[in-house]
Amino acid sequence: MDIEKFDGLEEIEMIVPSIKTKQRIDRYIFSFLKNISRNKIQLLIDNGYIKVNSQITKSNYTVAPGDRILINLPRAEKNEILPEEIKIDFVYQDEYLAVINKQAGLVVHPTYSALNGTLVNALMFHFGDELSSVNGELRPGIVHRLDKDTTGLMVVAKNDLVHRPLSEQFADKSASREYIGICIGKLKPDKGKIETLLQRWQKDRRVIVVSKFEGKKAVTNYETIEEFRKFSVVKFSLETGRTHQIRAHMKYLGNPLFGDKTYGGDNLKLINLPKNQTVRLNDMLKQLNRQALHARKLEFFHPVLKKRMSFECPVPDDMLKTIELIRQYEY
Repeated sequence: MDIEKFDGLEEIEMIVPSIKTKQRIDRYIFSFLKNISRNKIQLLIDNGYIKVNSQITKSNYTVAPGDRILINLPRAEKNEILPEEIKIDFVYQDEYLAVINKQAGLVVHPTYSALNGTLVNALMFHFGDELSSVNGELRPGIVHRLDKDTTGLMVVAKNDLVHRPLSEQFADKSASREYIGICIGKLKPDKGKIETLLQRWQKDRRVIVVSKFEGKKAVTNYETIEEFRKFSVVKFSLETGRTHQIRAHMKYLGNPLFGDKTYGGDNLKLINLPKNQTVRLNDMLKQLNRQALHARKLEFFHPVLKKRMSFECPVPDDMLKTIELIRQYEY
């Protein structure tokens, strides 16, 4: 089978030849299957659709000569993703890519259960068919993601030519991202690196938890830039890009992002204030109505223009107002 011409068959078999360098299985498969993203390959591995020598494997497995790799590609239902006139804040765009400042409350891409009201629907309204197809029919143009209620900078690929090199930059850490968040309590130490394994919680697959033995490596660098009695404004830079990474790591430290209902950021007991002051805190939670996290800076190398590009967008008003209220009430 000529896998260079792979066009959606349900099953692919690969035999690893004699190779001189060690290579992870996800990278090895990615080097051959030109129309499947590395992220999708990792998802297939995690869900048991890729086996080595008839055994379920992991993304960090090192392939060896003679390994028989079997790839099963589940056929997805055909779903029509419709363009929708949803406002997008474009920070930059050219004929190859666009950088946007995503608003809170906007899901990045459709799922099979929710096909409408997403960033992808909005992108299709603005660009039509001028979006990359590497990530499949539900994620045209999507190189990386932000959570629904996280605001800030994202880069979108308008064609397949730029999608893959952009995706590789996020994988090899040459693209950089900086976030600003409001955390409950004071971080001790006030500057450091969190390095753990992260995996989905067995009781609720929507929640990510730190694990000692299994999961994907996640590295978050943090630095407190303003400290109050009960809160901290913190700068984050990521060395990996795992789902809910910052949110799960802050929960792990005991300093969840303020307003993050999934990870305990709405637990007023953590703030430990007199009862007569909790009303104000409840009002702050209501006006914020999300986790206080914003992707402030984004840097990457433009695959076509051949230059490093850097973007920055200001912290949104809801977070700025929250910080001012914290100052006002001397929290």
